[in-house]
Amino acid sequence: MKMKKNYFLILVLIIAVIFTFSINVLAKETIEIWHWETPPHRITAQEALFSRFEKETGIEVKQVPINFPNYQSKIMAGIAANSLPDLLLINPPQLMDMIKHDAIIPVDDIFNSIHKKYEFPEALWTAYNYMGKQYGLPVYGVSWPLTYRADLYEEAGLEPPKTWDDLLEAAEKLTMDRDGDGETDIYGFCLPVSTIGNYGSQVVWGFLRTNDGKITDLSSGEQRIVFDSPETRETYEFLSKLAKYTVPGAGNMDWGMAELLIKSGKVATVMYNGAWLRELDEKDPELASKYKMTFMPIPEGGQRKNTGYPRGILITKRAEETGHLEAVRTFLEWLYKPENHTEYLMMEAGLFMPVTKATAESDTFNNYPIIKKYNDLMQVQAKTMEYISLIGFEGGGKSLEAGAIEGSFLLGAVLQKIVNENWSVEKAVEWGQSEYEKIVEY
Repeated sequence: MKMKKNYFLILVLIIAVIFTFSINVLAKETIEIWHWETPPHRITAQEALFSRFEKETGIEVKQVPINFPNYQSKIMAGIAANSLPDLLLINPPQLMDMIKHDAIIPVDDIFNSIHKKYEFPEALWTAYNYMGKQYGLPVYGVSWPLTYRADLYEEAGLEPPKTWDDLLEAAEKLTMDRDGDGETDIYGFCLPVSTIGNYGSQVVWGFLRTNDGKITDLSSGEQRIVFDSPETRETYEFLSKLAKYTVPGAGNMDWGMAELLIKSGKVATVMYNGAWLRELDEKDPELASKYKMTFMPIPEGGQRKNTGYPRGILITKRAEETGHLEAVRTFLEWLYKPENHTEYLMMEAGLFMPVTKATAESDTFNNYPIIKKYNDLMQVQAKTMEYISLIGFEGGGKSLEAGAIEGSFLLGAVLQKIVNENWSVEKAVEWGQSEYEKIVEY
């Protein structure tokens, strides 16, 4: 009888444990976030951070990594099916698509709370402000300064280029047969004459904006396409000269190919960021130490501008409908604490820059090994964030077609017409104007 009683008590205990576990599982709130940081080490780093958040709060964060080329179509499908996640990561031009489709909610209260504690620089948070409402929070910064081989520049008696003329001179001198085998083994500049992804267009944009070239103008309250301008034509004339000193295969170049060229030491100068730095530091720290960064060169009378993004995080209407707003708010307030935000940025150390003053000045961020070792490169990337210019956000406002304008890759296509198809600059730019007009008319 005593043995049966013990079995009964054990059975009751097992049932109680199972019941408690079930209640906890059912009670656990889960929020979902979509992003395109698909490299495995970035996914793993985010999973570790989100797991720590769950341990501290009981709220699960489920990440859904999506390859970037499929990201926009996945979002559009999610809008149509009312199946968006609670949180979305985007680039600023995509904000306008979200507003047009009424897919997101303003986040003024959350923004004000976090901004008061940690301080977003104005140049970053305004990218997600539209008609006086805050629709997103900058979550990390990515900028593409001019990256160059300091050793090669020094050997050639060259200073880091400050002007377009300096850059053209350097590109010519640094395109060389260094080992004397009759083959060019170092190219002076890495210019993507490409529409594979957005690298080609973003490099063109980096030069175009230093010459005050624009695609759109909304200063009068009505949108006009102003691509066909003297500034645009001057920019493409310069780029057609620079293209003589770029690498073979530039017509098929994407971000990954450019990164491989840096890692292999094949290019002396490239518009890029620190995405390659962690891996190169592990495998070839001597080569890594030879690279430096500076601001984009400008033409005579030009202005300091730079290609870059304050990547943003948005709250969807779906989060409101499913009752997840409070959990989302808890997560965002937690994420922007400097120690947590630093851990988030370190999913790719050397690439993702702080978007709050508190994180940028924190010991946690500045004492991280890669950040500390390559502090001069980090400082340039961070500084260029103050001068970023966004496609479709120039000329007095934010174009509602900014996402389509950016996603067209027309800036790179115009350069292809000139370099690969021997079109005149005038004809190619006129064609680009017509294509942009079709986008905004549609």
